[in-house]
Amino acid sequence: MAISNTKKLFRVFVLALAILLPAFVSPVFAQDQDSETAVEPEQITDLVAQAQSADVSANDLPILLVPLTHTEMAQVVEAWQGHVRSQLEKTARLNIEIGSAEGATKDDLRDSLTGEQLVAKAYLDNFKTAVSEWSAKGATPEELKPYQDYALSVTSGALRTTDLRTLASAGIDWMLDVNGGLGILLGAFLVLISVWILMFVAKFVSRTTRRGLERFPTISRMLKSFVATAVYWAVMVLGTLIVLGLFGVNVTPLFAVFGGLSFILGFALQETLGNLASGLMIMVLKPFDTGDYIQIGSSSGFVDEMSVVSTKIRTFDNQIIVVPNSKIWGDVITNVSASEERRVDLVFGIAYSDNAAEAIEVLNGLVGKHSLCLKEPAPEIFVGELGDNSVNIFCRPWCKNDEYWTVYWDLTGQAKEAFDAAGISIPFPQRDVHLIPVEGSAS
Repeated sequence: MAISNTKKLFRVFVLALAILLPAFVSPVFAQDQDSETAVEPEQITDLVAQAQSADVSANDLPILLVPLTHTEMAQVVEAWQGHVRSQLEKTARLNIEIGSAEGATKDDLRDSLTGEQLVAKAYLDNFKTAVSEWSAKGATPEELKPYQDYALSVTSGALRTTDLRTLASAGIDWMLDVNGGLGILLGAFLVLISVWILMFVAKFVSRTTRRGLERFPTISRMLKSFVATAVYWAVMVLGTLIVLGLFGVNVTPLFAVFGGLSFILGFALQETLGNLASGLMIMVLKPFDTGDYIQIGSSSGFVDEMSVVSTKIRTFDNQIIVVPNSKIWGDVITNVSASEERRVDLVFGIAYSDNAAEAIEVLNGLVGKHSLCLKEPAPEIFVGELGDNSVNIFCRPWCKNDEYWTVYWDLTGQAKEAFDAAGISIPFPQRDVHLIPVEGSAS
């Protein structure tokens, strides 16, 4: 019985310990955790002091400024303005001493001034960094203006008041400095190299795209050219943004600019966008292609070139007609070059007194002897109509599309010579006038 009571007491003790232990342990653990994660005010004060120190480097200062608040940033800016003022005071005193010094002393002072000016430039750069970070953390224009004006004023004032020889020496040092002129030249060289590589990559991608599209014979040459050109410029634009980003240029505002411009241009260039849509429809549906002979309204010729907004048509006399794509797509398009074979329609008129069968036989002989006239489909030669002044014989041989005009002009000239040799006349319009005398008229 005593053992049973002991077990019961032990169970009650364990249960009570399980209930009460978290209540004691949790606050202690939470206190330890808070002590590990919380930032002590002394640490913040030490961070501000480090950011205000004149010994902080230009690389460390932006890192130290990240956690600081708006109020703390104002203190840092004020401190760096004091550093700049103190350093410029030293350079001002050295400039005054240089004016009155002579010989070796003057040279020593110039050397000292050059070193102090480098320090002043570093302080001024840190001062500008602090002002910029303060602006990012909500400083108003009224708060920033005095410090920005001070930075601008001391920069121009230092250039005006510095000894010319010292200024020239500082300029030479700046040109040879990696962070100065040499760095700018190196950056410009790297930009040129990057642009050259970018152009090479864009051309390579464009050529690769064109070769890939050549595997699809159903795609028009115009669409292939358009896609290759679009890929080229897409790579150029994307590559340019990447290059600018690598060189530290903030490209985010450019997207906002592009968005605003696209919205404005969408309203201003509605007709151009219509031409663009029509051009894309022509490229995709392919009613004609480059090199085809087409007829559109009153214009006809070979398609010389096509862009997304217009089409260039070259006439037989080498004139260039630029037609907007919207007018082409909205009109009747006759593609003469769509088929490989084409029928040549010729009409020859002979006199009513001549033998039509003999003229047909002459034309059959000419068509049969011509090397460019096809045997299949077979040519058709027949009396087509009885005109006012002639019997019109239709001559319709077939030939390759590219040889149409050669056959047309050859048969026209050969038919004239053959008709003359056979005594078949080609009449011209004429009228017989008969005069009927009126009774009672004077003779």
